[in-house]
Amino acid sequence: MHPLMSRFMDLSNAVLALEKTANESTLDGEESAWLAAAHEFPQARAAILKAKGAKKTSSDVQQHLIILATRGAAIRIGGDPLRGPRVTTARAALEKEGATKEEAEALIAQTLLEEAFGYAEDPEHFDAPYVAETLESLTHLATITQETVDDWLETFAKNGDATSRALNLKVAESLLESAWSEGPQPITPEHVDEALELIADTVAQSEFTRALETLLRFVRFLATHHVVGSQRVDRLEKLISSASLAGAEVDEEVEDDDDEET
Repeated sequence: MHPLMSRFMDLSNAVLALEKTANESTLDGEESAWLAAAHEFPQARAAILKAKGAKKTSSDVQQHLIILATRGAAIRIGGDPLRGPRVTTARAALEKEGATKEEAEALIAQTLLEEAFGYAEDPEHFDAPYVAETLESLTHLATITQETVDDWLETFAKNGDATSRALNLKVAESLLESAWSEGPQPITPEHVDEALELIADTVAQSEFTRALETLLRFVRFLATHHVVGSQRVDRLEKLISSASLAGAEVDEEVEDDDDEET
């Protein structure tokens, strides 16, 4: 989790900073970014200030804290000498392809939200290289059109013998339906989980293991087009491999039950 997020997800720290003014000489860099985010979201700012002194943070206030924290962290890394240029490039690419400023900023903030909450890792650790990789992938995701998607699906479907093509297409479509139904974006574990559910509902149980192997191949195929970075590939592969192991255990249980019945 980005340090700014970790700091200002705490209600007392958030309120203390919001009660300062933007021109105070005592502001540090994180406070300045936090106040800039609060200026963009006055409703969230008001809700957080109203909750001052609360013994328990409500889910509504927690959501406002997340909104400001992710946007503040995005502002903060925008000025970072290493990740800042990637933010600038990603924003420019997204807006060039028709995204509004708000949509571009939301995707950049989503990158930080995923890093903070998308994986079972120490929340005190900020995986800066992973964020940088995801920001870089946004510049490639921004250029994807329906024609691009259709071409990739056709190419992947034909990758293998004739008997594999229907399964290749079904698996690839399941992942893209889960991840890109509202437009191209980084593929997350949630997208893979949704794709796995779709696949389980549409392929025979005997084909499930093969479908998972196909899903792994498709993630790697997308990586060759730079829309999935190597670190993301590693994380998604672990998730798919876990599903494969779980499926294998279910298959063994089914076989054992069949043996008992016979």
